[in-house]
Amino acid sequence: MQSTPNPSAIPTSACKILIVEDEYIIANDLEIILHDAGYPVIGIANSFAKALALIEQQRPDMVLLDIYLKGIETGIDLAKQLEEINIPFIYVSANDNQSVLEAVKATQPSGYIVKPFREKDVLTALEIGRYRHSHGVELNLREEKALQIALTDALSDSENWENKLLTTAKLLQKHIPFDFLTIRHQRPDTTHTFNFYRIGFDEYQILSVQAIQQMTNLRSDFQLLPLDNFIQKGPARYSGEGLNTLYQQDPYIQFLAKTFRLESALVMPFTFGNGERFIICFLNRNSEPYQSRHQALLERLEQPLLLTLERVLAYEEIARLSEKLKQENSYLQEEVKTLLNFEEIIGRSESLLHIFSLVTQVAPTDTTVLLMGESGTGKELIARAIHNQSSRKEKILVKINCATLPANLIESELFGHEKGAFTGAFEKRIGKFELAQGGTIFLDEIGELPLELQSKLLRVLQEKEIERIGGKTPIKTDVRVIAATNRNLEEEVKEGRFRMDLFFRLATFPLTLPPLRERKEDIPLLAHFFARKLAQKQKKPFLGFSDLVLSELTNYTWPGNIRELENVIEQAVILNNGQTLLALGRPLQKRSFALNPPLSQTENSKVHGQFTFSPPKDLPEMKQMQQATEREYILTVLKQTNGRIRGAGGAAELLNLRPTTLEYRMEKMGIRKTLTVQPPGS
Repeated sequence: MQSTPNPSAIPTSACKILIVEDEYIIANDLEIILHDAGYPVIGIANSFAKALALIEQQRPDMVLLDIYLKGIETGIDLAKQLEEINIPFIYVSANDNQSVLEAVKATQPSGYIVKPFREKDVLTALEIGRYRHSHGVELNLREEKALQIALTDALSDSENWENKLLTTAKLLQKHIPFDFLTIRHQRPDTTHTFNFYRIGFDEYQILSVQAIQQMTNLRSDFQLLPLDNFIQKGPARYSGEGLNTLYQQDPYIQFLAKTFRLESALVMPFTFGNGERFIICFLNRNSEPYQSRHQALLERLEQPLLLTLERVLAYEEIARLSEKLKQENSYLQEEVKTLLNFEEIIGRSESLLHIFSLVTQVAPTDTTVLLMGESGTGKELIARAIHNQSSRKEKILVKINCATLPANLIESELFGHEKGAFTGAFEKRIGKFELAQGGTIFLDEIGELPLELQSKLLRVLQEKEIERIGGKTPIKTDVRVIAATNRNLEEEVKEGRFRMDLFFRLATFPLTLPPLRERKEDIPLLAHFFARKLAQKQKKPFLGFSDLVLSELTNYTWPGNIRELENVIEQAVILNNGQTLLALGRPLQKRSFALNPPLSQTENSKVHGQFTFSPPKDLPEMKQMQQATEREYILTVLKQTNGRIRGAGGAAELLNLRPTTLEYRMEKMGIRKTLTVQPPGS
C-alpha cells in the first residue's frame, strides 16, 4: 500500500479553503491571512444554505467553520454534512458553553480556533488539521484492508456457517454501528434461513419464522418474502419515512424493528450467478447513525466479499456432492451384498401380465405407488421395475425396510441428523431421502412405520422437503416414493394405527400383487429358473424335474409365495447328487401348513393377515371410499376417548383437528346420531 504524502510537502496552493462565517470583519481577516499564506479561498458563506451551495459548486479541501450562523441551522449542522462527504473542517468560535463544546467534539473536527485569534493560530491550526486528516485517511485505508482480510479469513474458515456469520458480525460492528443485525440467506433449492444477532450483549441467536410465531402473536400465515423484492445492487440506507420502503420489501424486518424500537437500517444485498443470495441488514435504535462513509465502505467491500463467498460456496457444494457420492457408493455396495437371488420377474400368467401393463403405465410418471400383497410376492422387484422404466432410472434407487430398524433410528435413517443432534451423533449424516435426491426411494413394510413418524412422512410427500434431526433449515427434495406393505392398511386406519391422510396420499396408484397360488402356470417356470441358477452356483448339473415333482409344486398353496418356493428348490439342489432328476428334499404335504386344503383368496387373507385392494373405478367411488374410511376412523378415535371431543386427550387433539371442525364433520357424517359410547367400567 502506498503511503499518503506528507501534507507539509504539499504546497498551500493545492489546499482550497471555504470560509463559513457570518461576521464580515472576521471573515475578511481570515481571507487576508489565508491569501498571504498562499491558500486559495473558494468563497465566504454566512449561512448553512450558502455554504452547501458553494460546496456543491466547488468542493473545498478544508472548511473554516463558525458555530453560529445566520438562519436556523448552525455550524454544527453543517459539520455533520461535511462529515458525511468526508471534508475536513476546523471550528472558529469564541463559544465556551459546555453543552455546545460536547456537540462540537461529537462531530470530530480537525481543529478548533478560539476567537480572537492571531495569524499564527490560524496557520498552525490549518497545518495540524491537514496533517491529522491526511494520516486519518491513511489509517482508515489500513484498517479497511485489515477488515477485508479478516472477513475473508472468517468466511473461508472450516467452521460451520453459524460461527462464520457470528465472527463476520463482530468484525463489522467495529466499523459499522448496529444494535441488531440480520443475515438472510436463500438458495434456489431451499427455503429462507434467517440469522439474528445481538452483538451488543455478546448474544447470538438464530430465529426461524416459526420460532418468532411461538414467541409472539405474529400471525400464523406470515411468510418471508423472496429476496427478489430487495434492491439488486449496492447498499441502501433507510430511516424515518424511508423505513416504510424497507418494510414493504421485508415485513420480518418491520416486525423486528417495531418489537425492539429500531429507527434506522443499512441494507447490503449480495447476489450470485447461481441465484443464491445473502442480505445483511444493520439495524440501529438511533434515527441517523448511518452515514455515506458506511455506505461507501460496504460498496468497496462488495466485490471482495462476493468473490470470497462464491469460492466458499463452490467448495461447500463440491464437498456436499463428494459426500453424497460417497454415501451412494457405500449404499450401493451394501445393496450388492443383499440383492435378491434373482434379477428378473419370471412368469406369463394373466394376473402377472396385468401387473406388467399397469407398471408400464405408471412408471414414466412421478406418481406415488403403493405395492400391496402377501410376503414373498416380489414387491421389491416390481419397485425396481417401476424405477428402471422411469425418467429417474439414471439416478439411485434407495431401499429402506421400516420393519427392520428400531423406532428411535428410523427418523435418522430417513431424514439424517446433524453432528451433536443426540447422544452418539458424532458426525453429520444425510438420510435416505437426501441420498435418493433425483431418484426413487422404496419404503418397504410401510405399515410398520410408527405413528409419530407418519406425520413427518406425510409432510415430505406434501411439502417436498425434509429436515435433519437437529437441523435448522428445511431441505427441498425431488424424490419419487414407492411404498410396500403386506398389512391391510384400511384396517390399520380403522384401528387408529395408521394415518388416514397418509394412506390416501400413498395409495395414489395402488397395485396388488397376486400370490403364487393364483399364478400356478408360473410355478414351473420359476422352479426351473431357481434350479438352474442355484445348481450353477453350487457347480452341479441340472437335469430337470419329474412330472410328479412339478405336479406337487403346482398344486401346493405356497403360503410363503416365491420366497418359499426358492427355499424349497435350494434345499433340493443341495441334496441332489447331480446325476438324477431334481427331487424335493422333503414332502410338501407333510408340512403342517400344507395339511389343510387350499384356501380361497378371501380365506387366506383372514388366516395370514393379507388383503386385496381393488382400485376405485372413478372419482366418485374414490370419494365415497375416502368418506367411509374417514367416518370409521373418527368413530374409532371417539370410542377411544369415550366420546369426549374437547380438551387434553380428546378426539379433536388425537385427530389434530379443531373441535369445531371435528363437530362439523361429525354432524355432516351423521355420527352424533349413531354413535353410542359405553361409560367407563360398564
